[in-house]
Amino acid sequence: MRRKHKLTASTFASAIGFWRQRRVQLWLEKIGAIEPFSGNLATCWSNIKEEEALERYKLITGNTVLFPEFQVYGEDPEDDWLAASPDGIVDSLVYELPSRGVLEIKCPYFNGDMSRAYPWSRIPIHYIPQAQGLMEILGRDWMDFYVWTPHGSSLFRLDRDAEYWYAMKMALSDFWLNHVQPARELYSSNVIKNPLYELRSLRPAPRHELCRHIVHESKRIVDSSKLLIREINGKLHN
Repeated sequence: MRRKHKLTASTFASAIGFWRQRRVQLWLEKIGAIEPFSGNLATCWSNIKEEEALERYKLITGNTVLFPEFQVYGEDPEDDWLAASPDGIVDSLVYELPSRGVLEIKCPYFNGDMSRAYPWSRIPIHYIPQAQGLMEILGRDWMDFYVWTPHGSSLFRLDRDAEYWYAMKMALSDFWLNHVQPARELYSSNVIKNPLYELRSLRPAPRHELCRHIVHESKRIVDSSKLLIREINGKLHN
């Protein structure tokens, strides 16, 4: 229930408009007009394999992983509509100084074709809004982005980017405050049979005006990310 009334990091790319149809679909979900996405074969696969992936990550890195609860953004009480569910957090010491990271695990499904199930050599750009959102909401400096497949895994390191968050938060705020909240109030207090038409003045465009800029910046962040490890069938690859 808490998640239903929040905008969570996993939906940030959709809220910005990385996929044209998903922005309006997310709006319909958040105003209560349609049921939220409940999963598919890909998410089922990820849920089944995530524990195995976590154990592999801990074995490769030697890191201890903690599991925080659902986290609401705490910078400003007015931003409590932003939230995140991390796969884990990692605390360590580097030169005697605390190093605060967050772990995100991906177990791609490859449409069920396990002959293609090899770890990525590059992070898909549509994961960057989620990654930067997790780091900001949890107050973490970096992310270990770990990709597990039956044939091997990849580990990427991403750094928190304040300028990226600033632009993204403008797009997210517009979506939530100018489209979701007012439409949800009207939908909950009136009999509305066709929200796409009856609430069309509050319906968001397929893409936010900052989407192109955020996509460009996502590519920059992917380019600057570090591929720390890529292993295939137990052998390290460059």
